[in-house]
Amino acid sequence: MGFIFNRKKKVSKDGTKVDVISYGDEERREWTPPAQAGVYLDEIQAHIDKIYPCKEKEPYVYHEIVSDIVHIDVNVIPPEGERDYYVLWTSGMSDLPMDLPDGSRNPKEYNRAELLMYLPGDWELGQVGEDPSQIGQEYYWPIYWIKFLARFPHVYHTWLGTGHTLPNGPEYAPLGEGTKMSGFFFLPPIPLGPAYPGVDNLICKDGTKINFLWAIPMYKEEIEFKLEEGFDAMMELFSEKQFPRVLDPKRENYR
Repeated sequence: MGFIFNRKKKVSKDGTKVDVISYGDEERREWTPPAQAGVYLDEIQAHIDKIYPCKEKEPYVYHEIVSDIVHIDVNVIPPEGERDYYVLWTSGMSDLPMDLPDGSRNPKEYNRAELLMYLPGDWELGQVGEDPSQIGQEYYWPIYWIKFLARFPHVYHTWLGTGHTLPNGPEYAPLGEGTKMSGFFFLPPIPLGPAYPGVDNLICKDGTKINFLWAIPMYKEEIEFKLEEGFDAMMELFSEKQFPRVLDPKRENYR
C-alpha cells in the first residue's frame, strides 16, 4: 500500500479548489500479480487504430515481463506520412478502476484511463523486440515514466484526470537525462491540427468509459504556476506560447 505523507487544500487565483497531495515511498508490501490483464485491450486497440492508422509501418509493443497490480504495456505507433511523430499509448491501466475521492459525482465517468505521449520522429526507440531499457537513458525516460504513471494510481489508491499535475518528488528531480523537466500535467489528447488528431474517450461494449490522458512533461515553475494561478491560466499560457504536442525535451520554460 502506498501512503500519503502530506495533504492540504488550497484555492488557486481563478477560484479552482486544489487538493495538493504529496506521496511518500511505498510501504513494504508483497508483490501483487494482476488478477486479470487486457480486459479492454481489443476495444482500445481498435479505437486507437482508427485514429492513428498504419499503412506502411507496423506498430509494436514493449511488453512488460513482470507486472505488479496491473500489467502495463507500452504500445508504439511509428511515424508515417503527415504523422511525423511517435505515439506511445498504455494498455492495462484501465484494467482496474482508479480510486476517486469519497463523494465524487459520477465516479464511473472518470475512474478508468489510459495514457498517451508523443515523441519526435527522430527519437531513438531502438529495434522492435529490443529491451527498451537498453536504448539509452536520454531516450528511455518517456517509456519509463508513462509506465510509472499508468501504475501510479493503483499503487497509491488515487486517480489521474484532466488538469492534474504530478511532480517528480518534493525536490522536482529531472525526469531523465537530456531534460530539466521535472513533472507532468494531464490533458485530454485534443487535436492541434490535421496532422495531430485528438483521441476521444471510449465507451466499451459493457458500458465502461475509458478516458485517454495526454501525459505532458513540465518544468517545476510551470507546475507551480498552474497550482497557483489555476487551470484556465495554464491553458491561456499554452495558447500564447503555441505549446507543441510533440515532446521537445529542451523546449523553453514558459515560467
